Amino acid sequence: MISIFIRFFPFVILLGITGCGLDLSGGFTGKVDGKDVTIYFEESNSALLQGYFPVDLKGSWVEEKTFKEPQVWVTFDGPADKPFRLRFELEQEGENFRIVKIKARPLGKGTKLNSIPIEGNGILSPLPSN
Repeated sequence: MISIFIRFFPFVILLGITGCGLDLSGGFTGKVDGKDVTIYFEESNSALLQGYFPVDLKGSWVEEKTFKEPQVWVTFDGPADKPFRLRFELEQEGENFRIVKIKARPLGKGTKLNSIPIEGNGILSPLPSN
C-alpha cells in the first residue's frame, strides 16, 4: 500500500503544480448598467477597467477558488481624490465571462465590500483580435 502511494505521489504533485491557474490576457467587453465596459487582463495579473467609472482604473486579478466554479476576481482602486475599492467577480462561460457580483467600498478602517445591483445580463465577451 505504501509503495503505491510513493509511486503516484510525485505525479499528483506535478499535476497539481502544472494543472492549476488561468492564463488571462487581452480585453473583454460588454454592457454593465448601460455602460460600455472593457476589462483588459495583462499577464502580470494586472488589469485595466475602462468605461465603468469616468477615469480608467488600474488593478489586479486573481483566480479565486469557490464552492462552485472557480472565479476571477478583479479588484480596482479608485483615484486619490475619491478613494474606493471596486471588485468584479467573474465566472468563465466558454470564451466569455459572466459578472457574478460587483462589490465596492470606500477605503478606510472598518469598511466592508457591499454588493452593487447589476442590470442586464453582465456578459463580457473577448475583444475582436486585430
